[in-house]
Amino acid sequence: MVMGIGTCRAGLDGKSAVRTIRSLAAIGMLAALAACQSGGPSEVLDVSSNDEAFTEADLRAYCPRVTLLEGTAYLRTYTDGNEGNPDEVVHQAVISDVTRTCRYRNGQLFMTVAAAGRVVNGPKGAPGSLNLPVRVAIRAGENLPYSQLGRIDVAMGGGATQFIFRDDQIVLPEPETRNLQVIVGFDEGPYDTP
Repeated sequence: MVMGIGTCRAGLDGKSAVRTIRSLAAIGMLAALAACQSGGPSEVLDVSSNDEAFTEADLRAYCPRVTLLEGTAYLRTYTDGNEGNPDEVVHQAVISDVTRTCRYRNGQLFMTVAAAGRVVNGPKGAPGSLNLPVRVAIRAGENLPYSQLGRIDVAMGGGATQFIFRDDQIVLPEPETRNLQVIVGFDEGPYDTP
């Protein structure tokens, strides 16, 4: 015997059966989406350092928010002399996530900032190595106590390639006020600026 919604004998009327089926379908879709988003241990953005464990004070302490500087989350490279031509894109990179950790020791703030993203080849791209310029800067009001240009080498294949950039060299005096702003983004230069 084939049982349909209208012949359900589990004590559910037609409306209840439809609601149940909709709920089960929604749960199934959420489970499928969660499976698509979950990654293995190698895909987790880990900014922790194995040097020492975090303390309760570290977890409760002020740790400034990280933001992407407007206009610096994307980076496109073009063939020589063809800037802005979509048919001449060699690579396109995007920073999709940023995070940070903070520790306080001996009156100093030690920060690690990380940025994760992806690079894809454009119409003129090919497998090979790509060097991405990423800047981490910290503002304290009108001052700029930290600005460092870093680079990450990305081995390009035929499809999208993920990258994680990490700056763990940030040491600042413990802030007296909570006015620090951490900014991350691609920096195409000029590189003689702080």
